[in-house]
Amino acid sequence: MTARILLVDDDKALLDALPQALRLRMNEIQIDTSETATEALERIRDTDYDAIVSDIKMPGMDGLALLHEIRELRPATPTLMITGHGERDLAVQALRGGAYDFVQKPIDRDYFVASLERAIQLRRLDREVEQQRLALERHARVLEHVDDGVFLVDDRGVIRHWNPAAYAITGISANQALERPAGETLPGWEIVAPLIPVASMPGPGSLEAKVVPLELDGRELWLSISGVTFSDGIVYAFRSLTEERALDELKGEFIATVSHELRTPLAAIYGSAQTLLREDVELDESDKKRLLDVIAHESERLSRIADDILFANKLDSGQFALGVNGIDLRALARDVVEEMRACFAERDDISFELTVPDALDSVAGDPDKLRQVLINLIDNAVKYSPGGGRVEVAVEARDGGVRVAVRDEGIGIAPLEQRRIFGKFYRVDPGLARGVGGTGLGLYICRELVRRMEGRLSVSSEEGKGSTFAVDLPVSPAAGKEAAVVAQPVAP
Repeated sequence: MTARILLVDDDKALLDALPQALRLRMNEIQIDTSETATEALERIRDTDYDAIVSDIKMPGMDGLALLHEIRELRPATPTLMITGHGERDLAVQALRGGAYDFVQKPIDRDYFVASLERAIQLRRLDREVEQQRLALERHARVLEHVDDGVFLVDDRGVIRHWNPAAYAITGISANQALERPAGETLPGWEIVAPLIPVASMPGPGSLEAKVVPLELDGRELWLSISGVTFSDGIVYAFRSLTEERALDELKGEFIATVSHELRTPLAAIYGSAQTLLREDVELDESDKKRLLDVIAHESERLSRIADDILFANKLDSGQFALGVNGIDLRALARDVVEEMRACFAERDDISFELTVPDALDSVAGDPDKLRQVLINLIDNAVKYSPGGGRVEVAVEARDGGVRVAVRDEGIGIAPLEQRRIFGKFYRVDPGLARGVGGTGLGLYICRELVRRMEGRLSVSSEEGKGSTFAVDLPVSPAAGKEAAVVAQPVAP
């Protein structure tokens, strides 16, 4: 990204020489110059510079006056001041006035370049923080939509943040909760707090929420709650399950999976952003970068969850149409297996094997959606194989159609679970699939997509020995004669 800076000095020789020196030492830099502070102000009003460099002593409006105007117009833009030899008092005034740094004449160009590069990096980080602040506002709307309460408890057990959803759920206002010990605000907190799962930041995978009871003003509340640890305390995210406990099994499963999957990234995003925005916490650039990485990663995770929910809704409402084409399932399977091998290249304990026939009738369906189905099945095979093993993908002609089967050597699925595995929001017993997150929509979406291609998705499994998911599809009406099947292994 090209950095844009403004150089202000009444010394024309310096305005000619310094940009040339900077271009020799810095990559991707654009330099604007102004001989007067008045001219510079016009540029600053029109352009958000990454950094501004100004001489202190100039005719008319001097550098200190310009610095004051810059702080009014562009308070986030770092400004470096150039001072003459022996003008240390002016340099101190500039620093007190908000200057980022100062450089004395004759200019030490190595120091000047290093300081300017730091200033540019600071401005870029500030912009990223602002972008993430805007993202936080968007995520706050999501948080409000799912009715999740969020509060921060510091290391002394005092509540430092209490969002509107927490008020809506508990009836406790922010004024009643803030700056008070959590045990005073939430009766029985000392008992339930040790039961609540708390992830370390950023923490891989999902965190299983805990359902705990609290009694507030004679009302019993059941809260599904989890937390994330940050440098300034623990951010808890929760929602009320009081009414949902009376709903049917499907809605209960939705609460236990989808809502949980939203809570953990939202808590991480909210906590990271709050830490970045706090003025009483000093963060170096590496800390800021780490927090921004957390926000970006968890935002992407939220997007995937939202996509699954919206796509499942489209399937249910009939708003989704497949594009039906002839598909070479052999080529598609090869592409997907190679893609998944690359995706899990760091897993030395997992190997992939593909078996396809020399020739095969094409099948009728949507190639993009069929790819999505295969990726999901193979991804599940890896996720539910914590001990590693082989994942086999086999394509064959079968019963007048074509079958692609994905077999793993993982934990397997109990017979009772197999009858429910394709239900919406249903997930395998978390005690068996510890550490595996998800909305419980993946297999439901796969089944619906295959069904809309006039096919069938089935499962066979034995606990402790692995599972096989099979997709059976009809051949394309224009398909030719099927060829004999010949095994073709792909090196693990």
